[in-house]
Amino acid sequence: MLDAPLARLEQSRDELAKSWLLRVLERAPLSDIERIPTERIVRELPDLISDIVRAVARSAAGSPGDLLSADAEERASRLASLSGRDPHAPADLARDIAALHSVMISALGKELQNEEARVLVDAADRFATVFGAIQAAAAEELVRERSRELEWLANTDALTGLYNLRYLQAHIRHLVGIQQRYGHGFAVLVLDINGLKRVNDAFGHAAGDRMLMGVAAAVRATVRTIDTPVRMGGDEFCVLAPQQTASGAKILAYRVAAAVEQIETPDQSPIGVAIGVVACPQHGQDPDRLLELADAAMYRAKAGGERVEMADADAPAEDGRSESNS
Repeated sequence: MLDAPLARLEQSRDELAKSWLLRVLERAPLSDIERIPTERIVRELPDLISDIVRAVARSAAGSPGDLLSADAEERASRLASLSGRDPHAPADLARDIAALHSVMISALGKELQNEEARVLVDAADRFATVFGAIQAAAAEELVRERSRELEWLANTDALTGLYNLRYLQAHIRHLVGIQQRYGHGFAVLVLDINGLKRVNDAFGHAAGDRMLMGVAAAVRATVRTIDTPVRMGGDEFCVLAPQQTASGAKILAYRVAAAVEQIETPDQSPIGVAIGVVACPQHGQDPDRLLELADAAMYRAKAGGERVEMADADAPAEDGRSESNS
C-alpha cells in the first residue's frame, strides 16, 4: 500500500528539499547563514531524498534491515555537508536529520490522508528506521573524527606540527620490530640546534619560535616522504629514516644540516647544527640504546665543532655528553 504514496513522495523531492532548507535557515544563527550552501542543497538534496525513499520502499518490500543501514554513513556525511554544519556539533546535525525526517513524514501524511491510519504509522516506523541508521552513522563518524584529532594532538608538537617525543618512542619500537621480522634496517638522526638561546635572549621567545618553525620546515623539506621528522623538545630534533643504511643516513644528515644552516635569524647570524647518526642493526636493536648512541654522537659533534658524527656502538651511553650552551 506504500508504493504509490512513496512514488508521489519521490516526485515531490524538490519541494521537500526546499522545505528542509527553510527549516535549517530558520534555526541557524545569522552568523552561520552565509556558510550554508543553499545552491548545493537545492542541487544535491533531492537525490538524497530519493535515496531515502527507495530505502524505505525496500524495507516495505521486506528487504533485510541491514540493507537499510548499508549506506547510512554515506547519507549522514552528505547531509552534514549539505547543512554546512561544524562536524563537532552533533546536536545541530541531529536536529538537521530530524528536520528532514519530519518534512518527509509530513508530506507522506498528506499523501495518505485518505488511507488507514495504520499505513501512516507503518510508514513512519520505516522512515524512523532509515533515519535512525543515518543518525547512528553520523554519531559514529563524529566519534571517529574526534578520536583522530585527539590522537593527532597526543602525538604532535603544537609549535612546529612535527611528531613529538611520545610518537618517536612508539615509532622507533615499531621500526625495530620490522627490522627484526623482515630485516629492513633504518637510521636515526638526532639534531641539536645552536643559537636558539641567543635568539630568545636578544629578540624574545616569539622570534625563537619562528626559528624553530623554520628549522622544522627545512627538515621536513629535506628528508624523504617515508622519513619521519620529530621535535624531541627544546632545540632538539630527530629524523627516523626507514630502509636507510648508516652511510646513506650520514649523507642525509649533511643535507639536513646544510638546509638548517640556510635559515635566516633576526641578527643574520648563522645557525649551527650538530647531528648524531645511528643505524639499526649496525649499532644495535634496542630502541632506547639507539637513541642514547645517537644522542651521544650528537654531543661529540657539538663538542668537536663538527656538523655530523656517526655513533660508536662500543661507546658508553653518556660518552661525549656535555652541558648544552646553545
